[in-house]
Amino acid sequence: MYRNSEGYTDLTAGEAIERADRPPHAVKQVIYILRLIASLAGMEIVGRITLKDKETGRVWE
Repeated sequence: MYRNSEGYTDLTAGEAIERADRPPHAVKQVIYILRLIASLAGMEIVGRITLKDKETGRVWE
């Protein structure tokens, strides 16, 4: 639960921050496909997957 600088609950700001930090659908799809490919090859991804958007430069971990 997000609290503002005065300590009060701020649901609107908390929800906005949560949505801004959430990875886009395309990032979720790429991670799903990578895990599926590894599974089909009889392997699994053990570590974190880091992706970088070429257009925006934003890094998703």
